[in-house]
Amino acid sequence: MTTAKRRGRRTTGAWVQAAIDVLRGLPAGLWLVAALVVIGVTLFRLGTAAAPGDAPDITAAIAATAQLIALLLLNFVLYRAAAGIHPTSLAGGPLLRFGAVLAGTILFTLLPLAAAKALLPAGARLADVWLWSFAATTFANVVLLPLAPWIAALAIGDRTLGPGGGWQVLRGRLVTFAGAYLAVVAPCFAVHLMLTMLLDAPGSALAGTALIGIVFIDSAASLAQLVLTVALGVAAWRLHEAGRAR
Repeated sequence: MTTAKRRGRRTTGAWVQAAIDVLRGLPAGLWLVAALVVIGVTLFRLGTAAAPGDAPDITAAIAATAQLIALLLLNFVLYRAAAGIHPTSLAGGPLLRFGAVLAGTILFTLLPLAAAKALLPAGARLADVWLWSFAATTFANVVLLPLAPWIAALAIGDRTLGPGGGWQVLRGRLVTFAGAYLAVVAPCFAVHLMLTMLLDAPGSALAGTALIGIVFIDSAASLAQLVLTVALGVAAWRLHEAGRAR
């Protein structure tokens, strides 16, 4: 037995395989529901976007809140289903705690994103905006990775793992866990971000087949990013569960 195995460490490939194993346990019907929700959110965002040159109004704020709630609920259901827990059971407390923490992580990722956009010159090329936005958001997400087991535990309703517990679960494994995130989640986010910016670009003249195609590809990339993030979180949480069982 190798030293890495004796210490319970995992390679990046092992993390990816563990995430795939988690995804295999998701019901086929849930995949369909998740796809419809993501596509619906994308279409809703496009339909409620302010016209070029118009300032966002209260309608845009309400639409953004509705999209956030829909994705939060989808995340919650996916975490619980991936862990083999009935999605609606114990929904009250776990949902509120999970929602509050997830909203906090989203706000945290906005800080480096805002800083990156502030550093860009006025009239910067869309490609430059995408690159800086991707780098800033990915940096923030990597910083938050030690919280992944705890976030999964919050959705699942496991109160035995606190915020600092993620560090303990991933101790000696954080680098390979980050490698798995960068290998499978970050590319999906890169595609999703690129297509979202293309759809939202001022003066975008996409229509017909091109628009439909981009919407579906964007939704597929967004769904892949979502489920892979969930799967990695649940895979990390299972290490905590395995440790408790010993």
